[in-house]
Amino acid sequence: IRRSDTAVNEEDETDNFSSFETESIDQSNSEQMQEELRVKLDLAYKTIAELKEAGPPTSPIVVNGGDKIYPVDENERKRLEEIIIENVELKENLDRMTDELMDAIDEQTLMRTKYEQMELKLANVKESLLREIINTRNPRQAQDKIRSHLDSLRVELFSDVAKFNKHNIKTEEDAVLQSKVEVLAGENIKLLDDINRLQNAIPFISDDEIETSSRKTMVDHKNDFFIAYGSSLIRAEGGNPVSEKKLTRQESLSTIRQRKQEFRGMFACKKGDDSKLVKRLITQLKTEHVTGPGCMTGLTAHIMFMCVRYADHCNDEGRIQELLTAIISGITSVTRKQSRDAVISTFWLTNCLTLLHDLTQFSGEELYHNRLTPGMREFALKNYDLSDYRPLLSDQCINIYHTIVKTAQDELQPMLIPGMLEHDSIPGMNTSFSGGRKHADKGYDTGMIVNRLQFYLQLLNSQSISINIVRQFIGQLLYFINATLLNNLILRKDLCHWSKGIQIRYNLSQVEQWVREQGLDLDDSGVLTALSEIRQASQLLQMNKGSVDNAAAIVETCYSLNTMQLQKLLMLYSPSSEFEERVPQEVIKYILNHKPIETGAKLMMDPNKLHALKFSYETRDIDFTMVSLPPGLKLEFLEKY
Repeated sequence: IRRSDTAVNEEDETDNFSSFETESIDQSNSEQMQEELRVKLDLAYKTIAELKEAGPPTSPIVVNGGDKIYPVDENERKRLEEIIIENVELKENLDRMTDELMDAIDEQTLMRTKYEQMELKLANVKESLLREIINTRNPRQAQDKIRSHLDSLRVELFSDVAKFNKHNIKTEEDAVLQSKVEVLAGENIKLLDDINRLQNAIPFISDDEIETSSRKTMVDHKNDFFIAYGSSLIRAEGGNPVSEKKLTRQESLSTIRQRKQEFRGMFACKKGDDSKLVKRLITQLKTEHVTGPGCMTGLTAHIMFMCVRYADHCNDEGRIQELLTAIISGITSVTRKQSRDAVISTFWLTNCLTLLHDLTQFSGEELYHNRLTPGMREFALKNYDLSDYRPLLSDQCINIYHTIVKTAQDELQPMLIPGMLEHDSIPGMNTSFSGGRKHADKGYDTGMIVNRLQFYLQLLNSQSISINIVRQFIGQLLYFINATLLNNLILRKDLCHWSKGIQIRYNLSQVEQWVREQGLDLDDSGVLTALSEIRQASQLLQMNKGSVDNAAAIVETCYSLNTMQLQKLLMLYSPSSEFEERVPQEVIKYILNHKPIETGAKLMMDPNKLHALKFSYETRDIDFTMVSLPPGLKLEFLEKY
């Protein structure tokens, strides 16, 4: 194949043909390779023919740089023109993006300069504040100046952070610049956190301290304030802690010692964490987490009060209402669900009483505030009167108390009749009555009743319930025993005779002896008076009732029994032997005429009658700064303050 003037690149095609021929000669033994060479050769001839038919090239297209492109046909010409226009647009976009990138770099340099100026300004403010703290005579004025400076710095920093947040990166080429902007914004946010820590380090000085402190006391306040403020600056700048030392006026500007921020006995519960607080501290609380060794009695209630006290310190009435409402509702819910569990009910009784006591003792009311020591007065509420919530907590305590009483009564109920009226606890004495029913031995005795009373006494004492409430509780159970036994004695003729009176009196003496041994009947508390009716009824069965001469002694001895009860017992009384006579009618008439008639008196007593619970108040020595959160409670969201 020879070169032709009308052909394009014919020499290249000829070279390809020669290479194909050489390859065919080298691999002549392979039929497959020969077939492939034939196909390639046919394709080459076809291409040359097409180029010859196209004829000479059309007019060229001039592109940037003076280069010329000869399109093969009209379609190729149009496609090339479109590519050239697109390249021009891309170049313009590239120039515009380059200009924007340069502007962003200039803006970053400007913000970096402003940030360095802010750091220098903060350092100057630190030094000026320290000088003002040393020289001022009014701690409250120093606090106001510091807060004013910190607020102005915070406004400027927030403005810078907002500008950074509004800076949007529009192209992928600005990714590096975006990362630098984020780093700078993060540094500003860190500086904001440092300012917040500085404000938290400012100690609170009450008006009473300012008014009553002497010149020397004020100097001490300034020194303490300087140490706390200086230590917070060291923490903000990442300094290492050093030993605490009281600074002199000359040393104050050159040396800053770290001092741990004082815990003032409050817990900050953020808005929205109320449900979490109630869940972990009330509804799903495991009592072993707050009743173990080393745990303060009523710890749950103290934590609740400390949260309420912080809301009062922040002067946030809405938070106080939310917290107290959630707490009271949570306690009501858990005590209703577990009303049959005496241990759980007793636990919440002591915590409700503790919370009620905290709200009373530290209410700030003059009656209670004057009884506090100077240190305890710091824990008093400052802004709000929460006396309206005390009746709600008082009602809650009464409801829980009655729940425990009902549980104990239900446990004692099946023991009383067989254990105290029917059981023969005196060996060798036959108290069975020939004309009465036979007593079935159900395995109960007076010792089992005493053991049950002992269980509830230990349960109350384990929760440090006050002795006043313990005595009322035991007295309520003794009244239940008294009413139940007397009602059954009045209804059963087989129990109304002399020997049974001795047996009942002996059983009662065991209960009375237990009360005295536990020290529950001291100081004229009147606990044993709850058994007076059944005690006098057992004495009536033992007394001589054969003549009118004995009637006066009966009236004097049985003063707690009303007229109907005396008459009923005397009419039911049965002689225990043939030598004893029934009670003469003259004796009964004498008693009816000489015993005063009580208004509203009834034959039967009401065993379920509940006596009014009386609360006693006494000032307790409490230091809320010693309260710590047990790890098992998972109350990490509460912040110490």
